[in-house]
Amino acid sequence: MVVYLASITGIDPSLYEAAVVDGATQWQQVKHITIPSLRPVIIMMFILSVGKIFYSDFGLFYQVTRGIPASLYDVTSTIDTYVYNALLSSTPIGMTSAATVFQSVACCITILLANWIVKKIDKDYAII
Repeated sequence: MVVYLASITGIDPSLYEAAVVDGATQWQQVKHITIPSLRPVIIMMFILSVGKIFYSDFGLFYQVTRGIPASLYDVTSTIDTYVYNALLSSTPIGMTSAATVFQSVACCITILLANWIVKKIDKDYAII
């Protein structure tokens, strides 16, 4: 929210003044000035948030499954909780590292895929 508010405050006020002089309503100002000015920030935030798809709210999933029968743990298990439980058990460190590397690689691939899609739509707004 702070990023979006900072971007909105960075929009040139003379654009809004000119729109008011031309008779634009508040909705028209948002539609033709604010949203197009926020487009690069919206795209950047989209690309960066796509990478978090494979990360879970560890605290939520860990607290929910503490002391609960295994049937609920099987449903709510995530990569993050698997890594934590594997580190506490006798699971080989290689398996735990492989799960973490898999999670990181999957996040990287989704970021690159989202960036590729943005590049196909509008080349100027792609990150890479």
